[in-house]
Amino acid sequence: MQREITEKHNVFDEDGEVVCAGWARSPVFEYNSEQSKMHGKHSERDCYFINNGEVSLYLSVENSGFEFAIKIAVADLKKGGVISDCVIKKFMFFKNELPEAGNKGELLYTDKRIQLQLTNTNDGRFLKCDFIDFGGFKNLYFNINLKKVNGESLNELAPFERDRKYFYLKRFVPKFIANGVIRVGGLEYSLNETNTRAYFDWMRFSKTRKHNYQRLSADCIIDNKRFSLCLANRIGDNRFGNENSFFIDGKLEKLSRINVKSTNGRFDRPFYFKAGYSAVDITFKPFTVKGKPMMAVMDKTTIVFGRLYGEIKRIDYENPVVLDNAQAHMIFSEF
Repeated sequence: MQREITEKHNVFDEDGEVVCAGWARSPVFEYNSEQSKMHGKHSERDCYFINNGEVSLYLSVENSGFEFAIKIAVADLKKGGVISDCVIKKFMFFKNELPEAGNKGELLYTDKRIQLQLTNTNDGRFLKCDFIDFGGFKNLYFNINLKKVNGESLNELAPFERDRKYFYLKRFVPKFIANGVIRVGGLEYSLNETNTRAYFDWMRFSKTRKHNYQRLSADCIIDNKRFSLCLANRIGDNRFGNENSFFIDGKLEKLSRINVKSTNGRFDRPFYFKAGYSAVDITFKPFTVKGKPMMAVMDKTTIVFGRLYGEIKRIDYENPVVLDNAQAHMIFSEF
């Protein structure tokens, strides 16, 4: 059963339990961590993925228990190759709070290797970073403005069956365009709003155990229309909704259960995604460089870059969305 929520709800009731479960096309779930009885045990994750067809930038900032992490990967999609690095800090004296509101708030973080600034504004985001010895041998710099455009977003709220004080709240927002610059080593990549897209992946959760999370995503142009994809595995009680969805020019189309098949989980082999009576039948094929998958490994997160093939007939069986060599990526994470 898929339950679409159309009216605003607080995430928590007066007892700190999740009020309702389901999914929405806009951020109707109003989150205030102070209302939770599990306050202090919440985890936060803000993830950005920026792509112009030539270069992709993955940036994730995470608070999990007593650990704070920054994970960054830069993939050259033309020449092949990925450089990645991460900063992990444990048992810090103070917590680096991530912004809860989408239109305000800022994170500033500085240590001996990295300076990072993330600023939320009324019409977008500002991202700036200086990372010394990025990947162990190059310096990384980026200065990027993200601008919101019209479109829907995926919002999912899932409690846990045995204790509704534990929860998983997700927002997948593929409605940004970007301009700016990325420099790594002697290479420079220019980003402009005509060819650069970005999505924002926002998670807040409190869980009883670790999960192995897997997501297939894309954000590209197909037939002169923006196509965005989010297919992910189950976290929490998903009887009333899940993350599986795709977007055509900003309009969300919801999907239910997706069957995933891989070759013993090997990252250099294809992954197959199917649903319904051929409603979804797509294949993710990883890029390979000298026979090895084009991927980044950052602590407990792995990003694999590749392409999609196949069709999605969910909207119109006579005129399916044809995925022919569309850039995509898979994210594998434990949290």
